Amino acid sequence: MTENEDWQNSATRPVLKLLDESDVAISPGGITLNLELEMQRPPSRSTVTRALKELLERDLIEKPAKEKTYYRITDAGRAYFAGEIDS
Repeated sequence: MTENEDWQNSATRPVLKLLDESDVAISPGGITLNLELEMQRPPSRSTVTRALKELLERDLIEKPAKEKTYYRITDAGRAYFAGEIDS
Protein backbone atom coordinates (compact mmCIF):
# COMPACT_ATOMS: atom_id res chain seq x y z
CA MET A 1 0.00 0.00 0.00
CA THR A 2 1.46 3.32 -1.06
CA GLU A 3 1.42 5.95 1.66
CA ASN A 4 -0.09 9.41 1.16
CA GLU A 5 -2.25 8.77 -1.89
CA ASP A 6 -4.50 11.81 -2.28
CA TRP A 7 -7.71 9.88 -1.58
CA GLN A 8 -6.47 8.42 1.71
CA ASN A 9 -6.94 9.82 5.18
CA SER A 10 -5.69 8.86 8.65
CA ALA A 11 -8.24 6.03 8.90
CA THR A 12 -7.53 4.30 5.58
CA ARG A 13 -4.65 2.07 6.63
CA PRO A 14 -6.03 1.25 10.11
CA VAL A 15 -9.42 0.31 8.61
CA LEU A 16 -7.82 -2.00 6.04
CA LYS A 17 -5.59 -3.52 8.72
CA LEU A 18 -8.55 -4.16 11.05
CA LEU A 19 -10.65 -5.72 8.28
CA ASP A 20 -7.72 -7.79 7.03
CA GLU A 21 -6.84 -9.14 10.48
CA SER A 22 -10.41 -9.77 11.62
CA ASP A 23 -11.61 -11.35 8.37
CA VAL A 24 -15.23 -10.55 9.27
CA ALA A 25 -17.80 -7.92 8.24
CA ILE A 26 -17.91 -5.00 10.68
CA SER A 27 -20.20 -1.96 10.98
CA PRO A 28 -18.76 1.58 10.84
CA GLY A 29 -19.45 1.94 14.56
CA GLY A 30 -17.69 -1.34 15.28
CA ILE A 31 -14.72 -0.28 13.18
CA THR A 32 -14.52 3.05 15.00
CA LEU A 33 -14.79 1.36 18.41
CA ASN A 34 -12.06 -1.16 17.59
CA LEU A 35 -9.73 1.59 16.36
CA GLU A 36 -10.41 3.56 19.56
CA LEU A 37 -9.47 0.49 21.60
CA GLU A 38 -6.33 -0.27 19.56
CA MET A 39 -4.88 3.15 18.77
CA GLN A 40 -3.46 5.84 21.00
CA ARG A 41 -4.78 8.55 18.63
CA PRO A 42 -7.70 6.98 16.75
CA PRO A 43 -9.43 8.68 13.81
CA SER A 44 -12.87 10.20 14.36
CA ARG A 45 -16.07 8.47 13.27
CA SER A 46 -16.43 10.92 10.37
CA THR A 47 -12.87 10.19 9.22
CA VAL A 48 -13.60 6.46 9.34
CA THR A 49 -16.81 7.01 7.35
CA ARG A 50 -14.92 8.96 4.66
CA ALA A 51 -12.26 6.24 4.47
CA LEU A 52 -14.94 3.55 4.10
CA LYS A 53 -16.55 5.49 1.24
CA GLU A 54 -13.25 5.80 -0.63
CA LEU A 55 -12.30 2.15 -0.03
CA LEU A 56 -15.73 1.01 -1.22
CA GLU A 57 -15.48 3.12 -4.40
CA ARG A 58 -12.13 1.48 -5.19
CA ASP A 59 -13.49 -2.05 -4.52
CA LEU A 60 -10.97 -2.57 -1.73
CA ILE A 61 -13.85 -3.31 0.66
CA GLU A 62 -17.39 -4.51 0.04
CA LYS A 63 -20.80 -4.57 1.66
CA PRO A 64 -21.64 -8.29 1.80
CA ALA A 65 -25.32 -7.56 2.54
CA LYS A 66 -26.42 -4.63 0.39
CA GLU A 67 -29.31 -3.74 2.69
CA LYS A 68 -27.04 -3.57 5.78
CA THR A 69 -24.11 -1.33 6.59
CA TYR A 70 -21.31 -3.80 7.26
CA TYR A 71 -17.98 -3.90 5.48
CA ARG A 72 -15.37 -6.54 4.80
CA ILE A 73 -12.11 -6.47 2.89
CA THR A 74 -11.97 -7.84 -0.66
CA ASP A 75 -9.17 -9.83 -2.27
CA ALA A 76 -8.15 -6.62 -4.04
CA GLY A 77 -8.11 -4.85 -0.67
CA ARG A 78 -5.83 -7.52 0.77
CA ALA A 79 -3.49 -7.23 -2.20
CA TYR A 80 -3.49 -3.43 -1.95
CA PHE A 81 -2.83 -3.51 1.80
CA ALA A 82 0.04 -5.95 1.23
CA GLY A 83 1.54 -3.60 -1.37
CA GLU A 84 1.01 -6.05 -4.22
CA ILE A 85 -1.17 -3.70 -6.32
CA ASP A 86 -1.78 0.05 -6.65
CA SER A 87 -5.14 1.71 -6.24
